[in-house]
Amino acid sequence: MSRLPHVCGLCLLLRIWQLLALAPFRVSGRVGARCQRWVTLSAVLRWLLLTSVAPVVLWKSAAMYEATNVRHSAVFKAIAVATMTGDVCISLTLQGAQLWHRKELAELVNSLARLHRSRRLSWWSTLFLWLKLLFSLYELLCNVPFLEGAGGRLPWHQLLAYGVQLYVQHVTSVYANGLFGGMLLILECYNQLERGDPTLERLLLSERCWLKVVQRFVKVFQLGIFLLVLGSFVNILANMYAFMSYFVAQHGVPLTISNNCMILAVQLYALILAAHLCQVRSSQLRKSCLQLEYVPESLTPEKAMASTPFPLVSPTGSVEFLILGLFTLDNSFWLFLVSYAMNFIVIILQFGLKNMKHAYP
Repeated sequence: MSRLPHVCGLCLLLRIWQLLALAPFRVSGRVGARCQRWVTLSAVLRWLLLTSVAPVVLWKSAAMYEATNVRHSAVFKAIAVATMTGDVCISLTLQGAQLWHRKELAELVNSLARLHRSRRLSWWSTLFLWLKLLFSLYELLCNVPFLEGAGGRLPWHQLLAYGVQLYVQHVTSVYANGLFGGMLLILECYNQLERGDPTLERLLLSERCWLKVVQRFVKVFQLGIFLLVLGSFVNILANMYAFMSYFVAQHGVPLTISNNCMILAVQLYALILAAHLCQVRSSQLRKSCLQLEYVPESLTPEKAMASTPFPLVSPTGSVEFLILGLFTLDNSFWLFLVSYAMNFIVIILQFGLKNMKHAYP
């Protein structure tokens, strides 16, 4: 892992994962990633501490809406508290799942490190990865105007609870960045092999090796991906409802809500797009293997005309990001989410127009 360049962001992501207890193991240059008792114990104690203080943090954070000058409706407060609670629960569940699968996660990190020693990220992949990291940083900095405006009127215990809440919620964003970086590395492997010498033996060996890595990747992170997609989509719908409610009531555009909705949508689409491109490249690799002619050396033309026990050499399978047997991360799933969101907007507009007619007869 010491050979991972800092400019690509993968090493930085791994260090941040270790700092936030998303990677509860020790990484050394020779041995690689391995679990140690004191590292696991410290991560467990941190998770138990955050879990125990989570109800108090949510209670204090919800009370901040009463301390601000902006008057919110009861529905808006209920949605805000519900989404806040969901984010904290998802973040704590992700940390617990990482602790539970720490051995499989360490093996996966070692496999990805071996891939990265032979396949470096291109400049385009590096650019997209850093844009994703900067986007998460921008999401965190969007809370600064709120702290500047209401920070002087809030007591210290509410500010402390708000800081803990931001820390716990930011764990989800860092987790998504790690998944995105791993998918970019797998995608770069397929892209570099496609630009190389397409010999059948090399294609088959690479396809078999990368298929095992992707299957392990999906097995370790499928629960996290499910919670990440579910939480992001529910937050997008909640922000859309808050946006429409504010627009109908105040006749203005809330920039904070619109920015938050845009950030969530872009991050969710980036994750789905990376998974979709990995599956497309895997399918192209499979087609390339099937298009190349392959005849075993011991198979003569006479034996080829007759029945022969020699099996045809073909790829072992195709990459599929099937999450908990419920859905596959691809463009069709993204279109399903978009169509559902559009229907949600239409329903909100219908109820909003009816309420305006009753309010102004």
